Amino acid sequence: MNTLTSIVLPAFIGLIAGVGHGFVSHHANLPLSLSDQIMQPLQSSDAYRE
Repeated sequence: MNTLTSIVLPAFIGLIAGVGHGFVSHHANLPLSLSDQIMQPLQSSDAYRE
């Protein structure tokens, strides 16, 4: 039972975090991919250096 709990609890927390991230991204008009959200500001900061 302990092994099942150690797998199910983090999976449930990750699922809730993922759904929450999707709602926040949608309402803030952000790109849906987390990697796109990280790369977009980095790419725009490179444009200021040129």
